[in-house]
Amino acid sequence: MSDNRAKPRPSADSLRAAGFDGVPAAMPELSWPVGAVSERLGIAAPTLRSWDRRHGVGPTHRTGGNHRRYSETDINRVTLMARLTAQGVPAQASADVIASMDDEAVERQLTASDGDPAGDVTAGADRTDPGSDGAGRSAGDGERDDTRAERRQARRGTGPGVAASTIVESIVSAAHQLDGPTLANLYRQTLRQREVGDAWTHVFAPSLRRIGDLWEGGRFGVESEHLASELLQSELRSVVRANRLRLAGPPVLLAGADEEHHHLPLVALEAELARHAVASLFFGPRMPTPALVEAMRRTTPPAVFLWASISRRRHEPFWTALDAVDWPMTVIVGGPGWPTDVRLDHDDIVLRQVDDFDAAVAALLEASGRTR
Repeated sequence: MSDNRAKPRPSADSLRAAGFDGVPAAMPELSWPVGAVSERLGIAAPTLRSWDRRHGVGPTHRTGGNHRRYSETDINRVTLMARLTAQGVPAQASADVIASMDDEAVERQLTASDGDPAGDVTAGADRTDPGSDGAGRSAGDGERDDTRAERRQARRGTGPGVAASTIVESIVSAAHQLDGPTLANLYRQTLRQREVGDAWTHVFAPSLRRIGDLWEGGRFGVESEHLASELLQSELRSVVRANRLRLAGPPVLLAGADEEHHHLPLVALEAELARHAVASLFFGPRMPTPALVEAMRRTTPPAVFLWASISRRRHEPFWTALDAVDWPMTVIVGGPGWPTDVRLDHDDIVLRQVDDFDAAVAALLEASGRTR
């Protein structure tokens, strides 16, 4: 039996809310959980949670179930946070700067093409106090100069205040976003702040391993790994160029074993040796044994370093080829590819096996008659 009673008409406000009367209903804003943002930006989820909890740079959107989610503007702010910390700006200082910017200013900063995202954003942070004498010293308050200098160093990535883990996270994030300028700046600042050996052991090698693991897990493309490696090689080579006029003495030889594809550890060694004014000849990866022995014969080096990351045999053709050597020389082998029981029976050659970067540098310096 039908109900013929008049039904109440919807109000104009309810029609507008439903999208009628020519007034479209507002579409809900898209938002993402922390895991999705972590995968999108290449920043570890614990780092995102830390930035939210400690520095207030995090999700501002809430779902109907009261779950916190990142909006696009939140993601922009997180991206800028990553870039600033990559430049060496402390996390809290980065957060303070971001908090002072509106959404449009954040977006403009992200699209800036100057390659130095920290430069303009933090420029005002280094201004001297009113009443200064123009040299950064406030009248009657000179004892604060050291504190200001330390803050400036930390902001610019030249001081000791930036943790290696923070730099690693920033490198991984920049590689994931294919952000070449930030990546190059990060490498450059790290090499200014740290010695090559420390930078390689605690920053660069962990970063490359992490990027490689993410690529193997399908989260990164191979383009991220290539970009990170190529830019790092370029910055390490700049260290060699900066010290080229200081290089002296017979060069040591640096090479990868035949069929060895990885060579960045050799580039890092070349850079560290250059800092100690030790000349080297870099032959790179996949150096055929006959060619390496011929290079040794023609240059009579005091030492040869041979790198291997893939598994090698205990009885290498290289050991037999060394019979042609008739001058005192040290052969140093490094990398996880070498067996632990490598032996060489030769009157003129000392064979040394090293386990880490510092040991390799020390052995090469000793063979060259240098000290650290």
